[in-house]
Amino acid sequence: MIADLKRCEVLRETDRILFRHAMHIPYANVIFDLESTASAEAVHGFLGDIGIGYCGRYGDWAYIWTDQSFVSGETALQKILRRAGS
Repeated sequence: MIADLKRCEVLRETDRILFRHAMHIPYANVIFDLESTASAEAVHGFLGDIGIGYCGRYGDWAYIWTDQSFVSGETALQKILRRAGS
């Protein structure tokens, strides 16, 4: 996977991979309850404050489809690139 990202020029040879672990969760869904919106806002605020990007169904804590998850990843990348350029 990392080699493919380099081949497609999503990653450069000089990029440092900080974490490389994936797991298959066959039937997982985001669970919503009365506190989930406030909890997600708190977690997202904390992650933003310390410079950690998040994306996708579990990062955004949203019930979104694959195409929406891809857009979420692109949006997170753009935020990271803007932060790196400043």
